[in-house]
Amino acid sequence: MNKFLVISFTVFLFGCSGSVNECGVIESKFIKNGKYFFAVNLSDRKYTGDQDEGGPMYSDAEVSKAIYEMKMAGDDFCFEN
Repeated sequence: MNKFLVISFTVFLFGCSGSVNECGVIESKFIKNGKYFFAVNLSDRKYTGDQDEGGPMYSDAEVSKAIYEMKMAGDDFCFEN
């Protein structure tokens, strides 16, 4: 019984990390204080399936220099939020 409780607690603890994968289209790229960022449009219809014109919703995603150089504006991008 104790083994079951320990395993259940471990699964709950690590299975509910609270992180969410976000996907969108890179609208722009920028560097701030030596860190690399994408401005990602999360409200693109391809990801939301929403037909309502509610306006864009953006998120800044910090990325490594290698990913920054590899991706271009207009590319799809997913990240953990």
